[in-house]
Formats: sequence, C-alpha cells, structure tokens
Amino acid sequence: MPRRQQAAVRASLTHIALCLAATLVAWLSPPITQIDNVAHAGLLDKLGWGSAFGSSGEPTSGLTLATWNLEWLMTPAEHARLSASCQRQQPRSDERALPCTPGRKPPPARTAADFDALARSAQALRSNQGVDVVALQEVDGPEAARQVFRQGWKVDCFTRRAHPQKVGFAIREGVPHRCNGDLQALDVDGGTRAGSDISLWPGTPHEVRLLAVHLKSGCFTGKLDRSFAPCARLRQQVPVVEAWVDQRVRDGVAFAILGDFNRHLDKDARHPAGPDEAAPLNLMQAWSDDAPRGAELLRATEGQRYVGCDADDRHSQYIDDILIDRRLADRNKNRRFARLPFDAGDAGRTLSDHCPVIWSLKP
Repeated sequence: MPRRQQAAVRASLTHIALCLAATLVAWLSPPITQIDNVAHAGLLDKLGWGSAFGSSGEPTSGLTLATWNLEWLMTPAEHARLSASCQRQQPRSDERALPCTPGRKPPPARTAADFDALARSAQALRSNQGVDVVALQEVDGPEAARQVFRQGWKVDCFTRRAHPQKVGFAIREGVPHRCNGDLQALDVDGGTRAGSDISLWPGTPHEVRLLAVHLKSGCFTGKLDRSFAPCARLRQQVPVVEAWVDQRVRDGVAFAILGDFNRHLDKDARHPAGPDEAAPLNLMQAWSDDAPRGAELLRATEGQRYVGCDADDRHSQYIDDILIDRRLADRNKNRRFARLPFDAGDAGRTLSDHCPVIWSLKP
C-alpha cells in the first residue's frame, strides 16, 4: 500500500478510536456533581486512563509538602470590622470575633504592601521550591488566603469555624484533590481548632491523605500530665490524631500530618507516651508506635538546625513540622528539608511570626 494511503488509514483508525473512547467516557462517567468533588480531576482520570494520555496531573517525581502559619491572616475589611468590637477573651470556635486581651499582641493589621510581600513568598514556594501543597493555619478562609496565594494556586478545604483562625490548604493548580471534611474531634472543648483532611490524587495508586493541624498552644515541652490547662487540652487532642493515623494505616493509604504542633517535637520524641493511649504523656511515641503495624512516622525537622524567619526571630526550635508515614517514606527515599525565610528587603513589614517549612520527597 502506498505511504499516502497508509497515513490516511492510520488517521481514520485514530479518529475512530478517539470517538469510541469519548463515547465510553460519556457512558461510564459519574454525574457532574460527583466530578466536582474531585477538583481538577478530568474524566479520563476518573476512569484511570489519565497517565496513558499524559494529562492526569499524577506525580512523576515525588511530592513536595509545606506548612505555614500566617498569623491571623484576614482581609483588611474584615480585620477592621472585627477589631472595632473586639473582646477581652479569646473567642470560642463558634464566635465571629477578635481578641484584644490586655498585655497581649493584637491580631495584626496588614497593608497592600504586606500582602504583596507574603504573596512573593507564596510564589517562591511554587516556582522555586516546587511545592505541591501547603497546609495553612490561622487563615480566615479562602478569601483571606487568596490575598497571598494568587496565580497558580487553589485554596480549599478550610475548616468550618466562625473563629477567624482556620486550618486549610493551598494546592498547586492541576493537582487533583478531594476535601474529606473536618477532623472536628480535635476541637476538644469548643475553643480549640479542628483539623482539615484532604486526599491528593484520590482514587489512584498515587493517593496521599493529608491532615493539617494547629494544636493547642502553651504546652511546648514536658509531660502532658502536668497540672496546666494547655497541657490538659493537648493531651486530649493526641488520641484524636492517633485514631486518624491508625485508620489510615488500616486503609493502606500513604499519609502525612502537617501543621503547627505547638510542641518541640525533637524533645517530645525522646520520651515514651506511657501505657494509657487515652491519656498519653507525649505526642510522637503515641502516634509512631507501630500499632497497628506500619504506624511509624518520620519527622521533617529531625536533626535540622533551626533557621529563623527574619533577623528578629529569637526562637531556637521548630514547632511547625511535617510527619510522613512509612509507606510514603518508602516510596520517596530522597528527602530534602528546607525553610523559606522572609526576604531581608521586607524587614519591618507585617508578615507573620512563622515562615514555611518544606519537605521535598523524591523517589
């Protein structure tokens, strides 16, 4: 057969195959309302064909995680509105208010230049560090997050809480994800913070489950059985996270926990959790106890020197961290820790009392 005829036959067969595939997709695909629950996941991804067509957004070279507490991040208008009627006590989870406790630093007001500086850090996470997802703390929902996470990011899966300090995620555009709802049990007293639970690449062999947390502040070190209210609240939160970890292990899905733990985990990890799972003495050995088998966690900041966020940072230990399970670790043997301090040129701006912690995971 002449080459011209061969080319025509190949083109016709390709057209027929594509038509048949489109028909099959339309026949097998779920309703649009179901598709919308998996952000950025196309129909071919739903059928498991995405990688064959090269358009699934599935990871080809690992995963890069980050966590960032943005210190009362709010839109300027909402900050002004709530500041006008602030209250002396820390608001409860169901209260839409700001605190103005005497002797304590109030929630910061930010200018457009401040937001632009934070946005440059967010852009550096995406462009320079290759971050796929950022766990966010102290952010007043998607509208506030979009002040910082602009082009190339999708902000989603924020906890449903009236209080302005919420937990959520910024996900690189093109990475399929599903919001799994709040881990509401972490709000142990109606005034602590729930967790945000999401899945990346849901329903694929690359699926990773993520839990963003912002645990109770004040009990940074020492055993949790001390007669100190913040330690008592943190102690109540530990079994909630352990139950989440154990269920993920039973599910057989790789996972990570990211966020502000308000705890010096390097010291915490040295001490046993004690025999009572309902009333642990420490965090890390409660969560990473290989019970059930596979419940082992690796920590991003382990052995890492503390890097300050700016010249005024007087801290010496991390409380922001990323924990990954053994399955995700075995999948990604090459791991690189990074910290993203603020640009020295932004000194004096109102940014945040935290800056990003990053863990790049590569096969």
